[in-house]
Amino acid sequence: MSDAILPLAQVAHAMPGRARLRIADRRGDAAYFAGVSKALSAIAGVRAVEVAPMTGSVLIQHSGPLARIGVAAQEARLFIVGEAPAAPRETGEFSLDPKLIAALALFAAALWQMSRERVLPPAITLLWYASRLGGLWSLDGDVDNGE
Repeated sequence: MSDAILPLAQVAHAMPGRARLRIADRRGDAAYFAGVSKALSAIAGVRAVEVAPMTGSVLIQHSGPLARIGVAAQEARLFIVGEAPAAPRETGEFSLDPKLIAALALFAAALWQMSRERVLPPAITLLWYASRLGGLWSLDGDVDNGE
């Protein structure tokens, strides 16, 4: 079997000692994942392996670098480890800043309080919070640049 026909295992999540791989090409193949579990468990440095054939997921608890386990898996003809592709971003995507939404809600509440002739303190307080949250001004020059 050549490397070209080995399934691709994409790294869905990795942190020291733990990695989750997704093997989409073999999703649903219980026999394949049973073999992967058995073969990975035999690799030095692998402490535990959990497979989920229905989702094509392999959870590996390990010591040492994941790359070493990936090389061993490729040599055992199990899969090739690769990074998950970045999710495509839509060009016309529109999003609002949650702070802006909250500021607008507070401003609307202030207008409602004013319509009920409750200017002091409810409406003024709400306008104060809305202007601070919306970034219209700040105290002591503490400008929030979103960093």
